[in-house]
Amino acid sequence: MSVSDLGDLNYVGSFSSEQDLAAPSGICSAFGLLGGRPIPLPEAIGTSSSSRCEDTIDKVAGSREFGRLAFPYKITSDSRDRVMVAADRGRSIHIFDFARRKHTRIVTGPGERLLSPAGLAVDKHDHLYVTDEQRGTILVYESNGTFLRFMGNRKGERLFERPAGIAVDQASGHIFVADPPRNVVVMLDADGNMLAKIGTGVSGSGSGEFAAPTDVVVRGEELFVLDAQNHRIQVLDLAGHFRASIHPESMGPSGGFSIDSRGWIYLDGPMNTVQVFQRDGRLLYQFGYTGMGFGQFRMPSGIWIDSSDRIYVADTLNNRVQSFQWEVKHRTKLPHP
Repeated sequence: MSVSDLGDLNYVGSFSSEQDLAAPSGICSAFGLLGGRPIPLPEAIGTSSSSRCEDTIDKVAGSREFGRLAFPYKITSDSRDRVMVAADRGRSIHIFDFARRKHTRIVTGPGERLLSPAGLAVDKHDHLYVTDEQRGTILVYESNGTFLRFMGNRKGERLFERPAGIAVDQASGHIFVADPPRNVVVMLDADGNMLAKIGTGVSGSGSGEFAAPTDVVVRGEELFVLDAQNHRIQVLDLAGHFRASIHPESMGPSGGFSIDSRGWIYLDGPMNTVQVFQRDGRLLYQFGYTGMGFGQFRMPSGIWIDSSDRIYVADTLNNRVQSFQWEVKHRTKLPHP
């Protein structure tokens, strides 16, 4: 497949604060996420000046910390297009409800129920699942942020050492959790009972073996595992049986990883880019470059692709989330750097 066959990748919007949930008045940058038509960018896509929305926040709130993301690193969304973002150096989870223009925050850290969120996932009931790498457990919340229960302890024994990425199979409700120190992926049922441990429990490079798996994605009838220290992605069926191993071209250390409905693989790449790979590991497309303007990144980390193939990228050092989509009408096209 050639690049010309891919279509156009379009910039949808960015959000960094609850103020981005305001009515689309031509000021805030989350225009596409609020259903409005595009607004003019500050100067041109890729400029490093702050947006008019950011300027307005500063004037209205008097501080850039007013309900604002700081160092976002993990993203997921639910069936109502609410976007959940782990941020603030692990001290908060922000829930952005664009349809209702509402922002909710789950506070984490010492003295709180949730200490250190590492992974986010949502089930078919829109319950939010959060792995806590310090507690070694999973916390489950209602869609509005109300705590429901803990998962991951069996008769007082922790099922995980340091859980990281998490994914939920919407059909069965089965939960998959990557546990990097133990080199396994743990499969639970919807009640939190352990069904299987996938992997040998020691670092290995064979089929179905892992070396510090950090993230998991369920797409269709397959489970994709980011096998970080082996610099590959392993594909399993939903019972945990090995199917394939993918070695993306020039793959380095990656903290962001997702799969779209076509099976394309999205990884945070070198030089502040996002790279798109085919299932055979060949590079299809690359977008982004270093900067502060729209379509630019400073340390892209968490990547999430929702059911409509909208791409969300945690632009960590720019303290925002940017959103993109292929071939969407009335959106501003990204230039090829």
